[in-house]
Amino acid sequence: MEDWPAMSAKGALIVAGSTVLALAGMVVVATLAPNFLPGGAWRGGVTLGKAASGGVVDLPRLGNGSILAANRWPSACELVNGDDVKSILPDAEEIQAEKGRSYSVSIEKFAADPEWRESNRAEAGQCLYTMRLPGEVYEATTFWVRIEAVAAPELIAAYSQKVERGLDTNQGARGADRCRLTGASGNWFCHKGPVLFTVGGHTTATFRGFQGPAPFFWRDKVLPQFVQTISAKIK
Repeated sequence: MEDWPAMSAKGALIVAGSTVLALAGMVVVATLAPNFLPGGAWRGGVTLGKAASGGVVDLPRLGNGSILAANRWPSACELVNGDDVKSILPDAEEIQAEKGRSYSVSIEKFAADPEWRESNRAEAGQCLYTMRLPGEVYEATTFWVRIEAVAAPELIAAYSQKVERGLDTNQGARGADRCRLTGASGNWFCHKGPVLFTVGGHTTATFRGFQGPAPFFWRDKVLPQFVQTISAKIK
């Protein structure tokens, strides 16, 4: 019986300690709770801005089935510049752009004439952006735009329907003449006037108020803003 008081004291300490832990757990839960949405989905802190509306890409007037040689294409980084990226993704930091070459020769033409020609290569036909969004520890978000062809609008429209593969978008063309979703990640394959282009990319960030995986938000909400930005520059 003499041990009971000591045991009770120890028990009291254990109970008290459990209560502290329980309260601490409640504090942690209360701290995390605002970051979750119904269903247990994480609510991210990345803000989606708006498509930029300024700027015009300088293109020659093309008609009667004419095709612009690839070495005369505009830079893909003119279709989307750093200010455009910041307008659509205002939280983006450490934005870097890299130009890339692209080639316009089809495999059939190459087989018929494998000789290299300067007119077949665009020195800046594609543009890759890397950046860091809130929640990312490094530049894990990328966006890219690639020019596929530049020709008379009627030729571009016919050609795009011939080569396009994928699904019709349920968001509309966003200022372009026509768009399709292609590839496993959902790239946007579009044409506006004399330009056929593709946009794509990915992110590991989660956007504010969104309850689904970030890749779907990127495909359905972010990329259309870039399509709209590009389309507004092509007159």
